[in-house]
Amino acid sequence: MDQEIWQQLLSLESRDVTQQWFSKIHGRRLSVRRAKEINAAAKQSREFFRNASNSNYSVRPLLTYYGVASLSRALLLLLRREGGEEGLKSGHGLTTVNWNEQLSGDTSVGLKSLLNLKVKTCSGLFSDFVKGTNNRISIHVSSSAVDWSINYKVPNEGNQVSLGDLFSRIPDLFKDYSNISSEIRYTSVNEMSYDRQNGFKAKVHHEHFEYFKNVYQDMGYKIDDQGQWSTLTCDASTFEQNPPLFVHSYVQKIFGTIPNLNIAEPFSRKFAYSQLCITYLTAYCLGMLARYFPTHWISLIQGESGDALWPTINRAQQFVENSYPELVVEMIFDMIKEKEIKNK
Repeated sequence: MDQEIWQQLLSLESRDVTQQWFSKIHGRRLSVRRAKEINAAAKQSREFFRNASNSNYSVRPLLTYYGVASLSRALLLLLRREGGEEGLKSGHGLTTVNWNEQLSGDTSVGLKSLLNLKVKTCSGLFSDFVKGTNNRISIHVSSSAVDWSINYKVPNEGNQVSLGDLFSRIPDLFKDYSNISSEIRYTSVNEMSYDRQNGFKAKVHHEHFEYFKNVYQDMGYKIDDQGQWSTLTCDASTFEQNPPLFVHSYVQKIFGTIPNLNIAEPFSRKFAYSQLCITYLTAYCLGMLARYFPTHWISLIQGESGDALWPTINRAQQFVENSYPELVVEMIFDMIKEKEIKNK
């Protein structure tokens, strides 16, 4: 657990500070009851993450997922202008898709098919969370501070995403994932600029971009390839209608402080999830695998046949533990800063 990040999140456990933050974001006073609901969810999250960090890997992903869900609940209640716990839908907001069928039979065969496991969005906490955060991503172009933000369109419920879809779009997993798969669906950004008059321009590394650049061409982007670099350009209208899917490296940072910016392929070539949501989805997949398929999970940990994905999953677990709390802190302060600028 990053002590500095959790020290900042401690403010979500303070009624007074939570009320101050709510007032800055919404311009109105937060009731004592709503403040206590946020405080309680934040306290539970801290305990889940703390216990996860001290637990055996046989249960660690499940505890981490509960921590992610509780922290998401606290953030969602803070960002909602009206309504408390009673207004949140019951259920995870996610469900597994035919995992029992895919993981039946020989364990080693099941382990080799883990990247094909899919989850589907439905009514519940995750769907509330995507809507409540406006599917928003805080973007770092060249500094540790947030440079600007984008709200992606909220995808319809019922969309499906596989574990491979997620892993192939998380730059922090590259060192391990690239050993077992060539499906890298993102590329690092070298330069980027945007304004309404001149539109969008980004210079990205060509190596992995070539595998999905046609998706961006179909979205209305012009692409110029020169050596190892590709340059994407479009007008402001195209960018606002179909913004790139941005993802960062939050564990492997530039100079240890700057999240490295990447452009990724949209899911199913058409919809996007913010980095918060991508990390949430990853936590759910790992948690459900450990909870409902313990034989496969323990076999994966213990180095049995078919365990090639274990280093990537281990790194994915670290990625969730380290980055999700930071993403929540970042969104809170980004929202407060945005409101303060608007009110000047």
